Amino acid sequence: MQPSRVLIIEDDPHLLDTLSSTLRLKLPHAHIDTANTVLTSLERIRSMDYAAVLCDAHQPRLEGIGFVRAVQKIHPECPVLLLVEKHQEDLLRQAMEAGAYDVLVKPVEESTLLFAVRRAIEVSRLRCRVKREEAQFVATVRRTMKDLEVLYGAYGLQSHFEAFMGSLDVEKAGLSTAG
Repeated sequence: MQPSRVLIIEDDPHLLDTLSSTLRLKLPHAHIDTANTVLTSLERIRSMDYAAVLCDAHQPRLEGIGFVRAVQKIHPECPVLLLVEKHQEDLLRQAMEAGAYDVLVKPVEESTLLFAVRRAIEVSRLRCRVKREEAQFVATVRRTMKDLEVLYGAYGLQSHFEAFMGSLDVEKAGLSTAG
């Protein structure tokens, strides 16, 4: 199993160094990348699969909630954890509605940070596994439909299955745009 990649985005260089050092020390099997702006990090997220992204919610040019939405469009499976300055119910609600996996209030305790990042990595791993197993299942059903058509002369089974899968894709697309 290859190491999980985690991206930390923080414009305060001291906090960025502290967060990355802590995660590198406590999560030796994870590869930790860092960025000091959300705009440069979006390019990385487009080109690389991250198991989790930890981002300061107050960034110049793109606030945390906008960043969460952007990441959701690029990689909907990637958990985004936001770091906020203080506990504000409205901001927490907006972040969660935008698709944030978790919101951590600064200063965040090391144990809380590690727990949240480990959980996000595990969720990412499980989402990838489900996606892979779903693809394997659909491929198996397609082969079975084809075999049934040949064995029993039940031609059209495969086209009915493809129509069903198409309707599921439309339904998924509708749910993702609604959320």
